Amino acid sequence: MTPAARIGLFMLIGLIILGVFIIKIEDIPVGERGERLKVTARFPSVAGLDRQAAVRIAGVRIGKVEAIDLAGSEALLTLSLDPRVELHEGASAQVTSLGMLGDKYVEIIPGDPARPLLAPGSELRGATAPSFDDVLRVATDIGADVKEVTEALRGAIGGAQGEQAIAEIVANIRELTASLKVLIAENQANVNQTTANFRDFSTTLRDELPRIADKLNLLADQLNGVVGENREDLQVSMGNIRELTERLQVSADNLNRITTKIASGEGSIGKLVNDDTTVNNLNDTLDSIEGGVATLNETLGRYRRYELDVGLRGEALAATSESRFAFGFDLWTTQKRFFRIEGVDLPYGKTRTTTEFVTIEYPDGSQESYIETTEKTTDKLGINAQVGYRMFPQTVIRAGLIESTGGIGLDHSVRLWNRPLTFILEAYDFARPADESAHLRFEGRYFVSPHVFLSAGWDDPLVSERSSVLFGGGITWSDEDIKYSLGLAGGALN
Repeated sequence: MTPAARIGLFMLIGLIILGVFIIKIEDIPVGERGERLKVTARFPSVAGLDRQAAVRIAGVRIGKVEAIDLAGSEALLTLSLDPRVELHEGASAQVTSLGMLGDKYVEIIPGDPARPLLAPGSELRGATAPSFDDVLRVATDIGADVKEVTEALRGAIGGAQGEQAIAEIVANIRELTASLKVLIAENQANVNQTTANFRDFSTTLRDELPRIADKLNLLADQLNGVVGENREDLQVSMGNIRELTERLQVSADNLNRITTKIASGEGSIGKLVNDDTTVNNLNDTLDSIEGGVATLNETLGRYRRYELDVGLRGEALAATSESRFAFGFDLWTTQKRFFRIEGVDLPYGKTRTTTEFVTIEYPDGSQESYIETTEKTTDKLGINAQVGYRMFPQTVIRAGLIESTGGIGLDHSVRLWNRPLTFILEAYDFARPADESAHLRFEGRYFVSPHVFLSAGWDDPLVSERSSVLFGGGITWSDEDIKYSLGLAGGALN
């Protein structure tokens, strides 16, 4: 098999694999999937949620976010769902995330199955889950409250003023006990009279006790009859009372242990109450956490500014029966600057010229010398390594290696029938022989979908032997599409 045939076979396999990915990325209905079920959802905010984000029910992926639009001061999402999903009246949606720093997705609550089904195109109620910033804000408020409480306790029982307050409490207790002693001494006669009254009461009780005992026996018999009739209910009630008393005892024991530890300075709260150093350390820790969160947000923000576009394209040269394929990526480090790396097979290969001084010696001893020049053309992969800069919103200039030779390029985009149309001009290979001009290429690319484009143009118009009309197409993906494809692959493996 020739090198050109091997390259063609490799590219055919790559195009088949990429076609499968296109069907997955674009959610093209195939087989039993039929038409997608589309509904809308209105949210006050969808911060962090991007197009192509997952839509799930009970954690299972059942669709994606097809579009995000602004409706007044709210966000309006168009959701593309599996046609087998059933949504009922009362269904709602919520923006949430996988873990603390995971990707955002839309979780749908399908509603009560007993209620009627929703018609396609219906609008769901949307809600946004509390964000990490909300949690941090609440934690900061709690920290401020704890700080105020500790400062109040320190001001109440700490320092010279606290010692003075405790001394005053002890003095008051001493005065109270002395007053009680004097009060008992002054009312000794009343105490004796009370004792005499209690003696008379006990005598009366001794005489009346048999009669009271008879009545109590009668009452006991009556209660026994009532208990017998309601024994089961009484047992249940007693069991509940016993369980309640056990729980109250456990709670009292736990509270006693907690207050004992706090009083002895054990645990975090005990240290907060009894140690000023712990309070200062806690404040320093809260400040460090706040600074760390700010640094983390800054780092994540810097990473999210990078964008990656991956592309595969192929084109045929009609006049020469040659073709060109390229695969690579553009890394956008800012909104205006990017770096392009591509591998490309060269349609005409690389021509290498060698010059050799040859001397021939004849049988009669004479010699003849001459210079022999040979040219050899080999198939070889080339490299596109360029730096691009967006001069205007629709115009980009590129410079670097084009097919392993120095060159420059200019891209200008317009919209035709509400689709992007990009005009491309490239000039490279300026070191050609003197009888050949630099390699020029004019090309137009029209995107028939967000990821698929068709191309046509004119290749090498200044060299008649290689001048040819070109036509072809290609596919591009953004980093969001790659993330979505990996998510589909992971779901298939699971």
